[in-house]
Amino acid sequence: MSFFSDDELCQLKRINELYQITQQLIYMSEELGDQNTFMPPINEIKDAFNHFMRIISAKFDSDKSKNQYVQINFEKIFSHLYRATFELFDYIYIFIRKDITESLQGISNEALTIIFSDYYKTIRPNIEDLIDKIPKYKNNKDIGDPNLEDVKQFFNSITDLRENQRKIHNILPSLIEYDIKEKKEKKDKQISQLFYDLIKVLIGFVLGLLSKRLF
Repeated sequence: MSFFSDDELCQLKRINELYQITQQLIYMSEELGDQNTFMPPINEIKDAFNHFMRIISAKFDSDKSKNQYVQINFEKIFSHLYRATFELFDYIYIFIRKDITESLQGISNEALTIIFSDYYKTIRPNIEDLIDKIPKYKNNKDIGDPNLEDVKQFFNSITDLRENQRKIHNILPSLIEYDIKEKKEKKDKQISQLFYDLIKVLIGFVLGLLSKRLF
């Protein structure tokens, strides 16, 4: 006799799909910042595990009246993981959006156009599209009726946003170097122009003195 029924195995499969996404989000969060920032989702995962252990305990009890108890705990496992996932989504989304804004602060449009031509063509429109989509996912979520497909779409959007962040960080040193070089060249031109203007004034002054002496 199987430890889990066919229906319970389907629920475990669904829980596992969600957990795989939750786990990847945890790894992503660890890459981005302070682990203490996302303790709430970790606590949700702990609660989910507690409900799973209640199911295991019930399964070792032959009392068939436990069936409803097992079903309730399956639902609670998914709900806790669902909350954890959306809390991680929130943290990652806010962090990446802020990081992209701060990373590009002070970078000239000229540098972005010349050095990072894909930014205005594809990356920025993509980021703006994701920033528009992500709050909609959040508004559509229903803890009472969790939807795995919404989670998958949200995860794909967050992954795309994270990839755009990586591209920006990879090109950032070149953007900074370009702006520094351009500022230096402009400053050199200004100094050269100032020197040229000064020479013109001196030449004009000398010619004026010579003309007075000759006439």
